[in-house]
Amino acid sequence: MSLLLFKWVKALTTLAVIFVSLYFFYQYREDFYLIAKISLALLILLSLLVISSIIINGNKLRCVTQSFNIKLRLKEWIGLAFISSSLNGVVYKSGSIVTCNYLKRKYDFPYTSFIGAIGADHFMIVLINASVGFGVSCYAMISYPEIFPLTCLFLVAGITLLYLIINPINVARSEKRFLDALSRTTITLKEIFKNKKLFKKLFLNNSILVFLTGLRLFISCKAMGINFELSHCYLYTTVWAFVRLIPMLQSDIGTRELATGFLSEIISSGFKQGILATTVDRVLEMALALVGTTIFNHMVFSARDESVNT
Repeated sequence: MSLLLFKWVKALTTLAVIFVSLYFFYQYREDFYLIAKISLALLILLSLLVISSIIINGNKLRCVTQSFNIKLRLKEWIGLAFISSSLNGVVYKSGSIVTCNYLKRKYDFPYTSFIGAIGADHFMIVLINASVGFGVSCYAMISYPEIFPLTCLFLVAGITLLYLIINPINVARSEKRFLDALSRTTITLKEIFKNKKLFKKLFLNNSILVFLTGLRLFISCKAMGINFELSHCYLYTTVWAFVRLIPMLQSDIGTRELATGFLSEIISSGFKQGILATTVDRVLEMALALVGTTIFNHMVFSARDESVNT
């Protein structure tokens, strides 16, 4: 009953976000034409930042699989990063599922190990975003005390995640399939946190990723002629990390834009400006991810088929 209720809530939430997003996209449709007027220099800079972000995600996959004695080829981890980014941008976690299946079929990498690795990575990136968000919101709260609840959210999230990393949850092995899979997943999660070398690599990659994401939004604002402060851009992008955790059918399309719009309205940057800047970043990210998927798709999966046949 609870599972059915969850599915209904997820479906209704997804529909509500889609309709609200479409409404605002329609309202601001004329402003979106400004995307076509972005200067070539800013377009190239934005493209490099987006591609760098995708490659860093691929490098994290390489680091994780390497810790399990799996050596992915360059075209594999970069290709999987583009494919995952492209699919995850449309359907919730669909790209991660494709990557998981690929690693299982070609390298016999257990699903539970992949889920544990993804969980550890998510823990880390949300913790970093919570820390950055707390620092930025404390600074912004001097001028905008309205964001005090958000500052508290960052603090609570950071403390909670840090506690769970230091004291991970133990799930006993069970004959029940789901509980047994959950137990093996938490074991992988703990192993990754205890692997100091891997932990440092993931922390460095995720820190760079957080830095690039905020910078991407700032450059997107400049490209659209929107005057957002750099610190405000990092405040918005740290919120994105939490928005991505919402399990909706269509990933975070719409929710990221709306969250930025409402938050930018609170700190007097403008609701419309927040949506426009976020949309520019998303459109470019999805376009480049699709191009990368087209380029690497054949190379990645033809290599898998050759391996399976041999």
